Amino acid sequence: MIPDYLTFMRFQDRKIIPFFFLIVFLLLGLFWKNVGYEFVAHDAAFISGILAIVLFHFTYELRAYWAYKCVVKNIDFSWFAEKKLWRYETILAHPAIASLLAGLVFWLMAKACFLFSPPGDALAVLCLVSPLFLYSVFRLLRTSYIKQLASTSVEKVKYKHLYRYLAFYLFLSVCLSLLTIAPLKHHPEFNLAGGFFSAPLMVAMLVLCAIVLVVNLVFVRLSRRYIFLGRLFLQEIDFYFSAALPTLAQREMPFWLRMALLVVVEAVWIMLVSMLLALVGGQIAFEVYFLLCWLPCLAYSYLHIYALWHSDFLMACDMYLRWGEINKQSSLW
Repeated sequence: MIPDYLTFMRFQDRKIIPFFFLIVFLLLGLFWKNVGYEFVAHDAAFISGILAIVLFHFTYELRAYWAYKCVVKNIDFSWFAEKKLWRYETILAHPAIASLLAGLVFWLMAKACFLFSPPGDALAVLCLVSPLFLYSVFRLLRTSYIKQLASTSVEKVKYKHLYRYLAFYLFLSVCLSLLTIAPLKHHPEFNLAGGFFSAPLMVAMLVLCAIVLVVNLVFVRLSRRYIFLGRLFLQEIDFYFSAALPTLAQREMPFWLRMALLVVVEAVWIMLVSMLLALVGGQIAFEVYFLLCWLPCLAYSYLHIYALWHSDFLMACDMYLRWGEINKQSSLW
């Protein structure tokens, strides 16, 4: 007997809520460390930006996931039989608009915490309240997306190639990383006024690039095969979405060896970038310097994630074809 929607939600929420707390604790904890363990009022903009991007990450793929659930019918969705979309629900529930509105609420929440709580308690309040608010918005959007699936119509393929799809994901990841590390420009070890070709600066930048890379790679381990399967059902992608794996993305050496080579390449690259900037002279923003130094890690992230998602896409295609055969066999009976 398949579970009804509300029963499945209670089961799923027991996993989602702790995950929200984990993500918020990790990102706000890193930001807190980067600001020197002391929040001030102008940090509210950075915090709201971080949390808004987190919400967008969670909701951007939500509709595709529930499309997969609706098609395979392993949940009883009769609870939605009498549910109707209200007038502006489709617009307000769009991931970008919902995230922008939630970002404004996060900013107001952060400002309120700084105004009405001691500086030491503001972070604790945000860490407790923010995940619950994220979950509340996530739950509302989840219900809205399922209701929207009944009237979904796709006239053309939304995503033609995996590399564009991945580029957008990396863009969001870079934005999230920049918001998290921005306060480091006030730390002595990242002081650019002393010159770019400085051993402490280059070592600190190498360590920073390694930490950002590790954090980014940890979260891409979550499989996307059901999301790709949902997008296939919605006809937002087709079988040419990722026809072949690029040569550079093929894994012919162990992971630890790839990491060791990347560290060497990254160290040499940081020295070259720093030396070139020192010769040219002038000053650039800390964020620009970080992006220039992080290019090898960004390139590796692209290839690494491409290989993972290509494999997930192939599995989704196999599941899609198998589901088609199952439907044909069922119709014969």
